[in-house]
Amino acid sequence: MKWASLLTWAKRPDADAPSPLPAFRAGRWIRVRALSMAAILAVLFALLIHRAWVLQIREAERLKQMAEDQYLQAVEIPPKRGRILDRHGVELAASAEVDSVHANGRLLVAQGRVEDTSRALAPALHVEVKELEKRLRERRYFTWLKRRVSPEEARAVRELALPGVAIDREPRRWYPQRTLAGTLVGWAGLDSVGQEGLELVYDRDLRGARAQVPGLRDALGRAVLTGGLGDIGDTAGHDLHTSIDRFIQYRLERALEKGVATHRAKGGVAVALDPKTGEILAMASLPTVDPNQPNQKGGARNKAVTDPFEPGSTIKTFSILSALEPGLVRRDESWYCENGRWQVGPATIHDAERIGTVTTTQVLAESSNICTAKIAFRAGKERLREMLVRFGFGKPSGIDLPGERAGNIRALPRMGPVETATTSFGQGMTATPLQVAAAYATVANGGVWVKPHVMRRISDGAGVIEREAQREERRVISPELAKTMRGMLRAVALEGTAKNLVLPGYSFAGKTGTAQKVDPVTRHYSTDKWASSFVGFAPAEDPRIVLFVMIDEPAGTHYGSQVAGPVWQETMIDALRWLGVPTDQPISAKDEKALDGKSPSPPVAAAAKPAPTPVAPPESGFVATDEEGAGEVPDFVGMSLAEAAAAARRANLRLEIAGSGVVISQSPGPGEPRARTCRLHLSPPG
Repeated sequence: MKWASLLTWAKRPDADAPSPLPAFRAGRWIRVRALSMAAILAVLFALLIHRAWVLQIREAERLKQMAEDQYLQAVEIPPKRGRILDRHGVELAASAEVDSVHANGRLLVAQGRVEDTSRALAPALHVEVKELEKRLRERRYFTWLKRRVSPEEARAVRELALPGVAIDREPRRWYPQRTLAGTLVGWAGLDSVGQEGLELVYDRDLRGARAQVPGLRDALGRAVLTGGLGDIGDTAGHDLHTSIDRFIQYRLERALEKGVATHRAKGGVAVALDPKTGEILAMASLPTVDPNQPNQKGGARNKAVTDPFEPGSTIKTFSILSALEPGLVRRDESWYCENGRWQVGPATIHDAERIGTVTTTQVLAESSNICTAKIAFRAGKERLREMLVRFGFGKPSGIDLPGERAGNIRALPRMGPVETATTSFGQGMTATPLQVAAAYATVANGGVWVKPHVMRRISDGAGVIEREAQREERRVISPELAKTMRGMLRAVALEGTAKNLVLPGYSFAGKTGTAQKVDPVTRHYSTDKWASSFVGFAPAEDPRIVLFVMIDEPAGTHYGSQVAGPVWQETMIDALRWLGVPTDQPISAKDEKALDGKSPSPPVAAAAKPAPTPVAPPESGFVATDEEGAGEVPDFVGMSLAEAAAAARRANLRLEIAGSGVVISQSPGPGEPRARTCRLHLSPPG
């Protein structure tokens, strides 16, 4: 039956029509394939969009930088460092444009000219051939070959005209005063970064910001298009105006050099400051350093702040104050000094000379160790130590100079009778020269301690003041007690250990110091190594200057009045006259004659200074010399105009004058090869 029905159906006219079931399956497969292709295309499109987002948005900056690295070469230009000026505007540090040689190492390697270029440049730059080859084979677009070259080296490179080698200008630090205040000013390194002294402390103000100049280059690094420097004025550093008086600094250094040489000493250090303001007028340390050649052998420390020493008898002032303040002793009280020898526990204290019975004032004037120790015992070790701390010993002053040390005072538990006695006359404790000067400035200033500082103000290139020094002070003793001590220190100058010193026309007060040094080998006090010092101020009743001088390890005599005293005296005479300080004592005919020929005394009320003619620093930091000339430039500093003119005539020099008064700086400097013209900067006191 089934077969018959099947045959009947097969004979129907539409027997060839497709079966409904296969038709349904074919249509579904087409839709699946279409949807699959659509999904694949959608995924691919999504991936394309994601990739485009990655390239155009997420990684855009990185890829842009990578691309620019292929054709842009950013050359970093060191900023023009700000100047360091003395209180009269004389440059202690400046910047001049100099030549530096660089090369395109990648180009030279690609062209196979590294060896030839190195051999040609080596004699011109005075650099080893192998060193130049090493630098060029680093395949950099920009490689310094030698920076801050001399004019002769730059001329030789230009004459070679080597492809891939170029010369550009960059600032070089220049110190026109050479060794003057060298340890104080410090120096800046090759990339205009402060390394020592004021250059280090005020580096951020002086340095400014670095500028980058882009240049367009091809695949081999060859310049295709370069732009100019543009306006990089905003990157320049600020000027530092200091409290240093260039004239006083000069006089102090010369007198200190003379004192060290006379006594064949190891070195010397001195500090001059204004007791009313705390401004450092001069600070000298020997051996010194030329900041133009900071790597030369010699001392580079500013010992006035970095090297504590045992101050010796200069501390007796404060030991006596510790007993005077609470009324435990009187100025006219009598003391027996044991005829120069006194036993304290296991130790024996000596005086330099045998002294009998004296008053408290005479104890200070005659500088008795024994009676000072007796006064300290009456005050007690607590009051003694507390008075020293109040005057700034045992802690940094906070001056704006690097490397300041605190010094050391024994802790109370370690101060037995012997230690109390030795501390009272400045042995067994340490202090820096600056601390001693600042402590005596406190007495000179009516009992008010003023924080010492060097910076007066900082200004931009247009002269706009950015920052000024802030006065910091504290009262240490009463004005009455300070006046009493000034009178006692005056007795030191009139009838005591400093009676051999004279300031014609001026009264002064001060204290000698002669301290034994510890032998580093035996670790006991040496019998032939001394630190000889003198500290004083003038005029005695209205002090304008406090000056501390110390000569380290003099040969022969070692007393402070005979070794450090003459240096102090010579400097103070010149400084007081330079500042126009009115005299308060009559001047004898003998003293008047002795002063003839010395630097003239500027008027007390000086006229307004004429604006000096601007003198640009010499290019490349070198003084252009007269090739036909012979000899050296004289030292004009400290001379009047008439004296300078006479010296110039003898040296066959033409002078260019700026200002009036006394010569405070010159260019070319003393001792340099003679030039056709020497520029002198004169200035009255300010």
